[in-house]
Amino acid sequence: MVAVNYADHPSQGFVRLPWDDLAGCDWYLRDRLGPARYERDGTDLAARGLYLDLPAWGCRAFEVRAA
Repeated sequence: MVAVNYADHPSQGFVRLPWDDLAGCDWYLRDRLGPARYERDGTDLAARGLYLDLPAWGCRAFEVRAA
């Protein structure tokens, strides 16, 4: 999953993920462009989405896999 902030200022918000089978398990997200790694609850991801806080012109390219 790739996210890009095209703004010249930091941006935050929830991003809806395009998968229907998120609920019911935990998910690992590893940024392939940097050192960030997260574990997120699938039910929360399905309900609210993935919270992102990106710097101006920042981007993330997440590898997403079930925990």
